[in-house]
Amino acid sequence: MALGWRGWRAAALAAVLAILLPLTAFLVSVWLLGWQLQHVESGSMSPTYPVGSLLVTAQLDPADVEVGMPIVFEDPREAGRLVTHRVVAVTPGSQLAFTTRGDANATNDPSPVPARLVRGRVLWSVTYLGSVLDWLQWPRSFLLLVAIPASLLGWLELRARRPLHQAIRRRELT
Repeated sequence: MALGWRGWRAAALAAVLAILLPLTAFLVSVWLLGWQLQHVESGSMSPTYPVGSLLVTAQLDPADVEVGMPIVFEDPREAGRLVTHRVVAVTPGSQLAFTTRGDANATNDPSPVPARLVRGRVLWSVTYLGSVLDWLQWPRSFLLLVAIPASLLGWLELRARRPLHQAIRRRELT
């Protein structure tokens, strides 16, 4: 049995809702809970967090950091760059700092991470979702979420008004 126009429209709407509703609920929940999202761009934490994964992170008091915990920190050698690596040791000294290493790396990171640069801890991750959200950056997000739906609504509105215009024209001719 072939699907008619209404069948295809209903299937498309169901597919869109099945994707957008959970994604929207996820993003709103993350925002309400104060969590952050981080896209994994390198393989240093593979296989735990493969490239393209989306990490959900929460703030963390550096005093609560434990050995074995994956943390998010600002790279001590490159300001503004966020890194997620596992804590392998608390560095001895007067200032609280951590020795870190990526799961896929054979050696520790070259610089200890001072407590002031710790930004959070990884709560959980979603494989591939980071790549999807990264792909949806400007201008694709505008096209997919604004331009295409607005065009579709405009087309449907014009299509719905056509019979009305035809009826008015018929009355004018008679």
